[in-house]
Amino acid sequence: MQEILIDLEFISQFLSVMNKDIFLEEVNSYINKLRKIQEQQKDSLNCDNVFEITDLYIKEKDYLDKILNEKFTNTTEQGDLLESIVKSLFQRIDLLQSVIITNKDIAIGQIDVQLIPLQEYIYDIWGMIREKPQCIIGECKNYSKKKDAVGRPEIEKICWRSCKGGCLSFFIGHGYTQDAIDEISYFNNNKSSLFYKHQGVFIVPLTLSMLEVVINNEINFCYFIKWSIDMSRKMSIANYL
Repeated sequence: MQEILIDLEFISQFLSVMNKDIFLEEVNSYINKLRKIQEQQKDSLNCDNVFEITDLYIKEKDYLDKILNEKFTNTTEQGDLLESIVKSLFQRIDLLQSVIITNKDIAIGQIDVQLIPLQEYIYDIWGMIREKPQCIIGECKNYSKKKDAVGRPEIEKICWRSCKGGCLSFFIGHGYTQDAIDEISYFNNNKSSLFYKHQGVFIVPLTLSMLEVVINNEINFCYFIKWSIDMSRKMSIANYL
């Protein structure tokens, strides 16, 4: 009986599906409130004037369709699809000079995506005026089964790399186990005691469901990233994982 209960608890982690309507409503509310403030500061750079959807996310919708409907022939193509979505979305932000798919070891270890700002003002736009990171990295996990969730060991790796490089780190997957969410929360809330140069270093967990809502509803991705960083700082983003 105990083994059955344990299995049911494990399975239950994958049965809670993000309410996309609530998520969409709250992200749009966040953006609308910010826009009212920014209308009073028309000469300053903001999420509206550094980002423009020119083709209504056509490429991203194609990538998304292939992932959700498993239209790939092998695991390499499967992994590349999520990285392609992430790269395409971030490339739309003018203040990012380049978005590089690395898939190889660099100074802080093996990472999937490296984002290089054109100007550090992007951190001001994202609400990180006093806490600028040393670099921006991304990790993508497009697992074979949609129910597969990112676990704590994978989060521990990105925490270590974030500490080593002083990185703002985005982690994108289908979902997260409770242990993984707890690890992200602990890191973001206690990083000042974990390492000396902690300003601007955050783990920002994102899900494919979030990207799906952003793409299908043509939300300004720069605003969405600002929301994600803000929610990760407060760990309110756990409500959507």
